[in-house]
Amino acid sequence: MSAVTVLIPARNSEKTIKDTLNSLKDQTFSDFEVLLVNDASTDRTVDIAKEFASRLNLRIISLETNAGVAGALNRGLADISSPLIARLDADDMAFPTRLERQVAFMEQRPEVDVCGTWMEMFYEEPDKEVRILVKPLEDAQIKTALIQYTALSHPSVMLRKSFIDDVGLYDVRSDFAEDYELWCRGALLGKRYANMGEVLTRYRQHGNQVGQQKVQLQYDRDMTTKRKYLSALLGGEASGNLAEFFSKRTQFVSRETALMVIQQSLPLLFKLSRKVWDEKTFNDIVSECLGRHLAAT
Repeated sequence: MSAVTVLIPARNSEKTIKDTLNSLKDQTFSDFEVLLVNDASTDRTVDIAKEFASRLNLRIISLETNAGVAGALNRGLADISSPLIARLDADDMAFPTRLERQVAFMEQRPEVDVCGTWMEMFYEEPDKEVRILVKPLEDAQIKTALIQYTALSHPSVMLRKSFIDDVGLYDVRSDFAEDYELWCRGALLGKRYANMGEVLTRYRQHGNQVGQQKVQLQYDRDMTTKRKYLSALLGGEASGNLAEFFSKRTQFVSRETALMVIQQSLPLLFKLSRKVWDEKTFNDIVSECLGRHLAAT
């Protein structure tokens, strides 16, 4: 049994899967296997992946029908016995020391269940600027930031198999926001998170990504998860318009509407401030939301 299984769902990824697997071939850490879940691809994804059979400890599971990202991940998770699971998407890449650094971190921090990294966001077009996606580092900051956004970058995470055993699989009803729902569920169950303040994952930005193609659906499922998370933090109380208040994608139609939502949200914000893990992170998020909503109307 390998120490780590790198889990990659792939659907029609013939243009990028070679780069992804090459990045794993070049890892400085060697005790890992790659599990590629072929989500009913109709192109050469599998053929290209098989070319790496002599260079990687590679297994391929092929699904006959399209299961979606969450469904493909769940199928892969059911076939993993490694104590550590690393996520990577079929259009992203790992820097050479990623697995080595994350394994060392998880060994040094046995209380951490899920460890993410910062990511280099790049475009294939050379004229577009590369930027670094920074996420909060410690558990209290991450869990608090989940009231607003996905504070762990899905393609960058390494998680313990025990996390999945305790929290459960991805919710296929939350496809396109399946990671956000899983992190929120884990937070409510007391699991612990961390992000490494190192850029160890390369994230390719292009028009074929799920987030680009399914913007409205992703937004709807993101909001559903926010409402559940906020309500749970409030002890089961309805969260009113807090999800709309926190969402970075919400744009109110008028200043009057924004003021009404803010006024209605104030009592719940005070209650929520006593339930979150990190007061500074919470205050920063609330201040940003107030300034954004008022400035945009």
